[in-house]
Amino acid sequence: MQTTNSINEHSHNKKVIIIDCGSSKVSELVTLIGDSGHPTTTIKLVESNLFPFEQSHSVIISGGPHLFTDSPDKHQSLMAQFEFLKNLEIPTLGICLGHQALAIIHGGRVYRDIERREFEPVRTLHKHFLFENLPANPAFSEDHCEGIWPSKKMKVLADSEFYETEAIEILSRPMFGVQFHPETSGETGRVLINNFLSWADQQSY
Repeated sequence: MQTTNSINEHSHNKKVIIIDCGSSKVSELVTLIGDSGHPTTTIKLVESNLFPFEQSHSVIISGGPHLFTDSPDKHQSLMAQFEFLKNLEIPTLGICLGHQALAIIHGGRVYRDIERREFEPVRTLHKHFLFENLPANPAFSEDHCEGIWPSKKMKVLADSEFYETEAIEILSRPMFGVQFHPETSGETGRVLINNFLSWADQQSY
C-alpha cells in the first residue's frame, strides 16, 4: 500500500504539461511551476490533440491572443484545436483562453465585454482548495475582454465587479478554470497555482 509520501514522490516525477496558446506570459508560468518543484513540458496548442497526456501529472492551459467572439469561423477553428479536452481525464487548470475553452466544451458560452487589463479583486463564492491560504477577496491580474456564461455542468467559484464568472469547477471532471492570470499575480497567483499542484499530487498515482 502506498503512503502519502510515496504518492507525492511519484507525482512529482510526472510532468506538468503546459499548453502554450500563444500567450506572452507562458515563461512566467513555466518559472512559477518549476519553482514548486514540479517538472514541466511545454507544448503548442496545435500539438495538443495528438499529445499522450495519460502519464502526465496535470495540464495547465495558458491564455492567448485569440478571441472566440471574433467570428464563427474563428470560434470553430479554436475549438477544433481544443478537441482533446473532450476526453482529458487528468487534473487540468485553464487560464483565460484555456478557462473559456473548458467552459465551452462543458456547455458554457463566451461573450464579448469590457476590457480588463489590471489587478482587481475577485470574490470567492465557495470555500475551495484553489483559494486556500488567500484572503476572501484576493486581487489577481486581469487581461481579457471576453467572459463566460456558465452551464449546469460547472460550479462558479468566484466572480468580480465586472465579470460574473472568474473561476469555475467542472463537475464531472478534475478540471478548473480561472479568467484571471495567476502567473502574473505575484504571491497571490503563486499560492493559487501551488494549491492546484498540491491537489493534483493527491490525484496522480
